[in-house]
Amino acid sequence: MSEMQPSDVFANTTNEITYRLITAEDIDTVMDIERKAHSHPWRRSSFEDCLQGRQKCWLAIVNNEIRGYIVVAHGGGDAELLNVVVAPTWQRKGLGRQMLEHAVKAVETHADMLFLEVRVSNHRAIELYSAEGFFEVGHRKNYYPTVNGHEDALLMARQL
Repeated sequence: MSEMQPSDVFANTTNEITYRLITAEDIDTVMDIERKAHSHPWRRSSFEDCLQGRQKCWLAIVNNEIRGYIVVAHGGGDAELLNVVVAPTWQRKGLGRQMLEHAVKAVETHADMLFLEVRVSNHRAIELYSAEGFFEVGHRKNYYPTVNGHEDALLMARQL
């Protein structure tokens, strides 16, 4: 995977958000946020893969604390947003939008299209993605696990 832009550390002084790549020391904190934010969280090994360069995981740091993270992979002219999480106490404050903008800037020189999957029940996320230029390109049947079975995913994309 080639280097992504902007740099791996990006400061946005307007919102006091600093972005940096995940380190092994961050994984416990990230897993704590992941478990609080998702009914079916990622495995620890998924974040450990970010340390190996298979995908990039940027942490959103506010007031010297991890408040969210975004995981992106790219290759072959496409990019995929794999995970976007804002700590529950920081949701609906614009952090998710800022993180999304950071991810777009990071991959726009490496990809023509940015794809993502989102639960069909996650109306707030779908609203955010739509407002940021993503459009529906398909569905994935029974893609996400739920307490009572599975839920469809909406496949969305944005031209870069």
